[in-house]
Amino acid sequence: MRYTPISSIGEFGLIERLKKKCLDLRLPQKVTDQIVLGIDDDTAVTRPSAGMLQLTTSDLLIEGVHFDLTYTSMKYLGWKLMVVNLSDIAAMGGVPVYALVTIALPAKISVEMVDDLYEGIIQAAQTYGCAIIGGDTNTSIGNTMLSATITGEVPEKFLKRRNAAQPGDLICCTGPLGLSHAGLRVLLREKERFIDEKQQDGFTAELGEYTAAVSKHLAPKARFDISTIAAQQEWVHAMIDISDGLASDLRHICHQSHAGAQLFEEKIPIDPVVGKIAEEFGESPLDYSLFGGEEYELLFTIDPGQEQKIHQLVSGISVVGRITEDQDTITLIRKDGSESTILSGGYDHFKK
Repeated sequence: MRYTPISSIGEFGLIERLKKKCLDLRLPQKVTDQIVLGIDDDTAVTRPSAGMLQLTTSDLLIEGVHFDLTYTSMKYLGWKLMVVNLSDIAAMGGVPVYALVTIALPAKISVEMVDDLYEGIIQAAQTYGCAIIGGDTNTSIGNTMLSATITGEVPEKFLKRRNAAQPGDLICCTGPLGLSHAGLRVLLREKERFIDEKQQDGFTAELGEYTAAVSKHLAPKARFDISTIAAQQEWVHAMIDISDGLASDLRHICHQSHAGAQLFEEKIPIDPVVGKIAEEFGESPLDYSLFGGEEYELLFTIDPGQEQKIHQLVSGISVVGRITEDQDTITLIRKDGSESTILSGGYDHFKK
């Protein structure tokens, strides 16, 4: 790859370069109709659709915390920056409309690397029908920092929240689960091999049959294919995306709904490759599925009389448990019939 210092084109040259990429997006008419003024002024100006609720979400990705450029390409990074936000819009039952993207770049990042980053951003925006209408560019004296703020919309009657689960509800999820964490474990293994390799120029990662897990971690998908259908059903009650792990995000639903839950180990969808990767590292595939984050699958509860209906409406749904009256208590029913309480789990930025 060529290496053109950003200093050679300057901040405004970079902005013009990125602006052109964003304006080349081909978007649905209902999205472009909302944009009164995009990147050309001090702020973007938009006109929300009549009769719709507006959704706004924002996520920050920091090098060394959320990603490692040793094994993450800039294109994948741009895609993931968008998807982690888009998944939140899906979890509320909405659809995306437009985004603001902010980047802070150290001197090691070249013009070509920013081009790759925006290739991923633009690809995600095009895939999910989301305009990019502004943001900010800055230098960083430390690591790369990226942020996206995405605005979406949802008809008020279709809005899904975390606080609507009811005792007796069935707990459903898309899946399989655990692949993202499994993929991360493989990437970290290959990073160690790369560091130990004496001839790093000729290094080739050994992914073998684990490419699906690695792809899940680096390039997840937002599940609008399920959320837009589920949101239209009155009997779908609470919904959340699985970003911090099944157990952790189910706990959010339970806490907000003043309820508890039972999970059935035999019902949790675990990809066979997760079992192989966990075995390689002497770890539990169940732990990967319960506590592994960055899945961006959907977790939702439904009226118990609608199990057959949800399978008729969408494929790839697993019923993994039920909501109980035991507030803030999540119990795991194991395959042998024994029970254990899940006390904690999932990713916590500020927990040692």
